[in-house]
Amino acid sequence: MRVKKPTSKRMTTRLREGIKKKASAQRRKEKKTAKKDVTWKSRNKKDPGIPASFPYKEKLIEEIEQRKQEREEHKRQMKLQKRNAQINASAEDIVAEEEMVVEEDDGAGGMAALLESAEQAARDYEGEDTAGAAENDQDRMIEDGEELEVIDHEIVYDDDEEASNNNEIEKSRKQFDKVFKSVVDIADVVLYVLDARDPESTRSKKIEEAILQSQGKRLILLLNKVDLVPDEVVKQWLDFLGSSFPTIPIKGSSGAVTGKTFNKKLTQNATAGNLLLALKAYAQKSNLHRSIVVGVIGYPNVGKSSIINALTSQRGKNNTACPVGNQAGITRTLREIKIDNKLKIIDSPGIVFPENTKRGNSAKSKKDYEAKLAVLSAIPEKQIEDPIYAVGFLLKKLSQDTTMAENFKQFYKIPAVASINLDDFTRKVLIHIARNQGRLGRGGVANLHAAACIVLKDWRDGKFQGWTLPKSSKGQAASAEDDEAHGVNGGRGVTPPAKVEQTTVVKEWAQEFDLDSLFSDVFGAK
Repeated sequence: MRVKKPTSKRMTTRLREGIKKKASAQRRKEKKTAKKDVTWKSRNKKDPGIPASFPYKEKLIEEIEQRKQEREEHKRQMKLQKRNAQINASAEDIVAEEEMVVEEDDGAGGMAALLESAEQAARDYEGEDTAGAAENDQDRMIEDGEELEVIDHEIVYDDDEEASNNNEIEKSRKQFDKVFKSVVDIADVVLYVLDARDPESTRSKKIEEAILQSQGKRLILLLNKVDLVPDEVVKQWLDFLGSSFPTIPIKGSSGAVTGKTFNKKLTQNATAGNLLLALKAYAQKSNLHRSIVVGVIGYPNVGKSSIINALTSQRGKNNTACPVGNQAGITRTLREIKIDNKLKIIDSPGIVFPENTKRGNSAKSKKDYEAKLAVLSAIPEKQIEDPIYAVGFLLKKLSQDTTMAENFKQFYKIPAVASINLDDFTRKVLIHIARNQGRLGRGGVANLHAAACIVLKDWRDGKFQGWTLPKSSKGQAASAEDDEAHGVNGGRGVTPPAKVEQTTVVKEWAQEFDLDSLFSDVFGAK
């Protein structure tokens, strides 16, 4: 068999160059066509992400998210430090300018200052009306409008106090000794901020006893977020809490919510202005040769920083002395704000205070406790281990009153749901919300976890209403058959008889702060 000779690749130069030209022309044509293509093609290759089959996918995602939060927190701290440095620098410039003005003052200016100080001493000696003096002080403050003096006191956090929700609660327990005792030691007046929707859950009798054991301290309860609670409920809580300590209703935040609001007369400006006058009246009567220190304490996310910002805004400017947010844990330092020469306010981080009753160690008790903190918005959303259970806890609370239940159904447009128990009802409600909000997974399966987080977020922001009543109120007795069986008094505003000593203390403290005159339109005749 004859073997064929291999074919030669030799060709003429004309043919070879012609092939090159045709190939080059083809490439140019494809490149030109690609430029006209509407589909944008990135030169950077897209990250395919973590495969779903990877066994440690969730852990990696959590670590990535945690690092992202740390970077954001670092940026926020750097921004805050830069802002504080600017404030301190401007304060030093103001002091230097004032010293120069004092040196350049002529004799007439010195005589005017001397005359003003003599008139003030005469007013103090003759004992003029303290409310009028406080109003004059506030007028001078508003005209002043100078920058606030802000001092941050860092709190040292241990490295092992991080991560999970349980550790966060334990860290809050450890902060109790660091933060709470520091505030009480240096404060003359302690403002205990409560959430008007559930004051009893944000209140701790142990805290009140610890403050009373410190001699010379004054304790005032602030009922915040009154715009989210009906007028009658606010009055019942004022009567109930007012039998123990002076209680003041206040609206700390000016941000409007999308849901229905109540107590239109209790505006931020009115309530904060009266509170500031009350504090300045006490400062006048205390006759201290220094400024009084007011400490603000309370659970996370009850509105402590918002109240302080409302007080500082009475200076005539929108002074945001404290950073605020709708999540727990925004405030992480002890911040001292100087209002004027007679008043300083200390903002403190939110603390989950010790409970009034001992909590069981069972899994259900721990779950109920976490759900309670989640409903109180005392822990961040990402630290809630079981938001579905927390929503069930919230629905159980809302079901105690037909008005709250109907309001919840109307807000989420929930149809009639047939259920056999609370868990089944919660699951069906979350399925409906997930479908309406577009929280669906593969195959159209409802993401109950995401839907539960939406409900908790809307509750935190006050988009639908819910509240609790004092145990001695008529509404609580009517809504709970067990209370009726034990003979709860159904009279309006009727509270158990308080001790004579406690009643006397409340009246004396109320007189020291002129609460009866400043809040007469709120409290009414008692």
